[in-house]
Amino acid sequence: MKKIPIVAHIAAIACLAAGARAFAADAVRVADLADYSLEQLANLKVTTVSRREERLVDAPASIFVITSEDIRRSGATNVAQALRLAPNLMVIQGDQNQYVASARGGLSGLANKMLVLVDGRTVYSPLFSGVFWDAQDLMLEDIDRIEVISGPGSTLWGTNAVNGVINIITKPAKSTQGLLASAYGGDQESGAAMRVGAPLEAGAYRMYAKYDRREALRTASGASAEDASDNARAGFRADWGRGPWTSTVQGDIYTANVGTIGGARDLNGGNLLGRWHRAFDSGSELMLQAYYDRTRRIHQGTLDEVRDTYDVELLHTLHALGVHELNWGAEYRSARDRTEDTPALAFVPRDRALDSASLFAQDEIALTTALHATLGVRAEHNAYTGLEWLPDLRATWTVTRDHLLWAAITRTVRSPSRIDRDLVVPGAPPYVLVNNDTFDSERADVAQLGYRARIAPQATVSLTAFHHEFRDLRTLGPEDGALTIANGANGRITGVEGWVDWRAMPAWRLVGGFTAMRTRTTLEPGQVNLTDPPLGNNPDRTATLRSLWNVTDRHELDLAWRYMGPLSNPHVGGYGVLDARLGWRVTPALDVSLVVNNALDKEHVEFSGTGVAQVGREWLVKLTWVP
Repeated sequence: MKKIPIVAHIAAIACLAAGARAFAADAVRVADLADYSLEQLANLKVTTVSRREERLVDAPASIFVITSEDIRRSGATNVAQALRLAPNLMVIQGDQNQYVASARGGLSGLANKMLVLVDGRTVYSPLFSGVFWDAQDLMLEDIDRIEVISGPGSTLWGTNAVNGVINIITKPAKSTQGLLASAYGGDQESGAAMRVGAPLEAGAYRMYAKYDRREALRTASGASAEDASDNARAGFRADWGRGPWTSTVQGDIYTANVGTIGGARDLNGGNLLGRWHRAFDSGSELMLQAYYDRTRRIHQGTLDEVRDTYDVELLHTLHALGVHELNWGAEYRSARDRTEDTPALAFVPRDRALDSASLFAQDEIALTTALHATLGVRAEHNAYTGLEWLPDLRATWTVTRDHLLWAAITRTVRSPSRIDRDLVVPGAPPYVLVNNDTFDSERADVAQLGYRARIAPQATVSLTAFHHEFRDLRTLGPEDGALTIANGANGRITGVEGWVDWRAMPAWRLVGGFTAMRTRTTLEPGQVNLTDPPLGNNPDRTATLRSLWNVTDRHELDLAWRYMGPLSNPHVGGYGVLDARLGWRVTPALDVSLVVNNALDKEHVEFSGTGVAQVGREWLVKLTWVP
């Protein structure tokens, strides 16, 4: 793949900018983006926990919010890197393009118990119930916030929200008017992006384009990991409305060529989403959303898949019904794939339609002014296991306006994927691994107890204890002279997670967090497991600490340290990483950042496997221009 110099990126942006000045009315300047105060953070509105707007401090879940300002000051160049800012997430990097992100364990090549959404569009793949992060990216400047829930969210969001929910929410078009251009380059990555926005009659729109190039990492032997990549994407969003109703249409297209040992991966796809929202005088709200997503992945010699996903959802929120706050809704999704047999593997049948339909309701009851109970249930029917029931019971006690105690008991499910039911290896008989059309859902009962508060005018804290009991976990073992995937294990995860956000001084903010947990699995009698541990290869402890310092009105110094404990099966040593960013507001229109990742460690491994890449020290310079 031919490398495009960073000078070419900057020159291209300059040419595009000249033609885009006509749309630059009401430009939003990076220089005008103020840091969030603790008062703003405490009163920040979130929507993922209850599917309605509520204050972060009132949300009865273990939820951390990554703000747009956090992302800007992190120096991240893609969404997966930005997720490392959440202390309740474990994010590891396999090579230049492959990441695994999960809460409360689940670290494996599949990472199949974490639901990920972009503006309400589900991006996990029914092929393996996980996320292909090499295909998931956005223009980071367009992200409003990322709401990260650790713990189940299946009652409101459906099966596969077992260990948590990552909800990426982009800014409305009216907040991204004018021109924004950025370019960055360093020893391992280079790229450029541009966005332009302008008003519409009764609304606004924006368009963006983004390109990045990543150089190959090295393996422990010093050989190339052959994981260089070129990625390009573009998209748009338009919002408009009058009076009580609003509408949104948005979409993205992307293409990428991703290297890997043994052959390249070619991916391309696109999506289109429409949303209509109506507010009523009574305070109730009605939302109708539909989207279409198409993806094509070719892993040379291993996988050839085309998938079309259609989804339609209705959500009705009823406010102030006496002591009740009621949400109910319905969703239908159809994911249709077409696969080709390869020498390495095949799916039987080659083509399959995975349809699901669900109906859910949740009622929050004010027992007293301070004590609330929330009861919810979802009935979801999938093509493999039929009807699944997903209940949830929560209680909250508002000790004071800024102190909340909450507890939850939830039953959650991960429904089977194509790999669980239909995979055979190799791609032609005789098979070493045979498909199992009786593989059942993985199930979990989860108990949580949490506390969230603003403990001082300039400090907020969150602390959650959790216990997950898993049944029918995925294993790989011998059966009738071959290998097969089965529900051969049970398990449990018990732990505690927490974080503190402290404004130590007006110009200095500290954010620290940790997770400590214990994982245990047991095999059913007669079962053997020859693949990843059923609950993932997880550390017992993780920790993060970020320092954001406004040195002057024009200079910023940001440090981020994270620690990942050792992984045991297979062994990967624990490691600590320090990332640093120096920001300089050169003019009101131009920001320059110097970013150094992994500053204190030349190279380390975050993931196990053959020919695994070494994640090493890297640097880059980023320019952001808002004329």
